[in-house]
Amino acid sequence: MSPDTSSLEVMTESHDIDQSFDVSPSAMFAESAVEELSVADENTEQVPNCNSDLSYKWTEAVPMLLCSATEEYKPTPICENFTKGCHWSPDGTCLLVPGEDFRLRIYELPRELYSGKVSSRLILHPLKAALTVKEGGVVYDSCWFPMMNSWDPSSCCFASTTKESPVHLWDAFTGELRATYRAYNQVDEVEAAISVQFVNSGTEVWCGFKGALHTFDTSRPGRQVNTIYLKKDIPNITGIVSCIRENPTMPGLVAFGTYSKTIGLYKDGPLCALKTASGVTQIEFSPCGMKLYSAVRRSNEMLCWDLRNPGVVLYSIQGRQADTNQRIQFSISPDGNVLVSGGTDGAVNIWEQDPNMVNGEQLDIKQTIKLSNDCVNGVSLHRYLPIMATSTGQRICDEELERCRDNGVRFWWCGSTD
Repeated sequence: MSPDTSSLEVMTESHDIDQSFDVSPSAMFAESAVEELSVADENTEQVPNCNSDLSYKWTEAVPMLLCSATEEYKPTPICENFTKGCHWSPDGTCLLVPGEDFRLRIYELPRELYSGKVSSRLILHPLKAALTVKEGGVVYDSCWFPMMNSWDPSSCCFASTTKESPVHLWDAFTGELRATYRAYNQVDEVEAAISVQFVNSGTEVWCGFKGALHTFDTSRPGRQVNTIYLKKDIPNITGIVSCIRENPTMPGLVAFGTYSKTIGLYKDGPLCALKTASGVTQIEFSPCGMKLYSAVRRSNEMLCWDLRNPGVVLYSIQGRQADTNQRIQFSISPDGNVLVSGGTDGAVNIWEQDPNMVNGEQLDIKQTIKLSNDCVNGVSLHRYLPIMATSTGQRICDEELERCRDNGVRFWWCGSTD
C-alpha cells in the first residue's frame, strides 16, 4: 500500500453488482497501475525488502513493541468493539483487521521498517487505519487477494463475508466495492457465506455455507459457478463450513473445516474426511504442503496431520489457553519451522518443529511471552521481515465487567536490533 494514502472510511450496506465484468488484475485500473508502477520505480522503498535476512529471534525477553492502535477499538455502549484476528497482505505492506463494530481496517507497515533494520531507540507514531470499510452486519470472514502487490493497484483487494449479505470484493486503495458474489441456495434465495477464501492463483473464490461449498469465477461476479453439496457430493461430512484453504504445492487440493467436527479434503471429488474433537475454527497447510494444521473450538490442543498418510496425526500441539468459543488464530513461519498462537491468557506461545518426532507424540511449547492483559485472538507472522502482528480483545459478559479490556492491534519486532 502506498505510504501516503490518507485515512478513509467507507460506509456501506448490502450492495449488489448485477452485471458481469472482468475484475482480474490484468483488466481493472490498467492506467492507474501503470502510473503507480512509474512512481514505484522512483522510490525503491515502496515495499518491504524481500531480500533482507528474515530471522525471528524468540528469547525470554518480550519482543520490541513498534507501534499500536487502540483508540479505534474503544468500546461503546452498543458495541464492545474488539478485534477478530489479523492478516498480513501477501506483499507484506499492510495488515487487514476485522472488528466487532462491522468494520474492516487496513494498517500500513511504517516505511521505517521496510529496510529490515531496526534500532533499539526507534520511535514510531501510533498506528492509524489507512482505510476503513464498514459492512452491513457482523463480519464472518475475510481474506486478501493472493496476488496482491501494492505496485499494481488493480491487484490490491480483499474479500469479506458478513451476516445477511453476499460476498464483497473491496478495493484496498479506495475502499470502493469492486464486485459482489451472490450464492443461491436450493430454493433460489441469496445466502450469506460463513467462510471465504481465494485459491492460490486468484482465479476462483471458494465460500463455505451450511451443508455446501460454492465456487465463483473471480473475474465474473454474480451467481456461483459450481456448488458442492456435503451430504450428496462428500459423504460423511455435514454442517457449516467454517474455514477453507488450498494446498500451496498441489493446486486444486482444497481442505475445509466444519463446525460438525470434520475436516474434508477435496480435489475434483472427495478424498477423505478427518475427524476432530470439536468444531474446526482454523486450518493451515505447511509451506511444503505435506502437513495440515488444525485448531478447534474450546480446546487447548492443535493437531498436525500427515497428508502423505491421510488420517494420521503427526503430533499434538499443546499448551495454549483457548477454552473459548472465540476463534484463537495461529500463524506459521514462512519456512514452516515455527508455529505461533495467541490465547485467552494474553500470551503468545511459540512451538518449534522437531523433524525427529514420532507419530502421535506431543509438541510442547518452546516459549510463552505475555503481551496483553486481555485475550490475544489473532497473530500473523510477516512473510519477509521478523515482525509479528497481534490483535487483542474479547466479548465480556455482564458479570465480568471489571475485567481488564485491551482491544487493539500491535506490531512487534522479533529480530535483532542495532
